[in-house]
Amino acid sequence: MSYGSISLEAHTSLARAMNKLGGRSNTGEGGEEHRRFVPQPDGSRNPERSAIKQVASGRFGVTSHYLSNADEIQIKMAQGAKPGE
Repeated sequence: MSYGSISLEAHTSLARAMNKLGGRSNTGEGGEEHRRFVPQPDGSRNPERSAIKQVASGRFGVTSHYLSNADEIQIKMAQGAKPGE
């Protein structure tokens, strides 16, 4: 889920849990704070880092640094209609 649709604490907790389980969390359109890319003092990956970085038409601030810290890049091509809108 996107940071913005859920709290920073929830987004970080999901990433930590997925990393601990060997899964992959997705940043969603909201991106991710740069501090979560910083490796641990022993050189290992930050447990708060999302493995999948999402890029969408509404995502500003996409940089090479953001993308190079991804195991996978998800490119969102379109948004479906939302009921009631």
